[in-house]
Amino acid sequence: MKWYFASRTKHKESIRKIRDILKKEGHKIVYDWTFLDSFNNLEDRLDKSKIADEMLKSISDAEIFVLLSDKGGTDMFVELGFAIAKLTENKKLRIYAVGKYNKRSLMHFHPSIIHLNNLIDVFNKECPEIAYKFSAIKLSF
Repeated sequence: MKWYFASRTKHKESIRKIRDILKKEGHKIVYDWTFLDSFNNLEDRLDKSKIADEMLKSISDAEIFVLLSDKGGTDMFVELGFAIAKLTENKKLRIYAVGKYNKRSLMHFHPSIIHLNNLIDVFNKECPEIAYKFSAIKLSF
């Protein structure tokens, strides 16, 4: 399966662990943003527009979009909106909003979004045969 994870950069270590397990099991992360240093001082980094374009194009290729909710953050909501817009082209795309703040913005209430309390539930639904491998990762979303 092809996955896209939208989250705050403070969760990137957890995302890396998730990525490693998924890749080892034959899944694909359509865009791995965890290599980026920071999203601060965006006006000083002209290459950020290229990165933003790459991220949005990769969402078009995803089968599973997972928003890991947080009480802060902004970019992940742009990614969520784009994933919702892509539903008209990609009817197989499944969108999950996960965690305590999974109904924080207006876009969270789109009828196609599946709300779950924790990430393990996503793996139980999408790849139950390997879901147990994620239980060792401290996932606090």
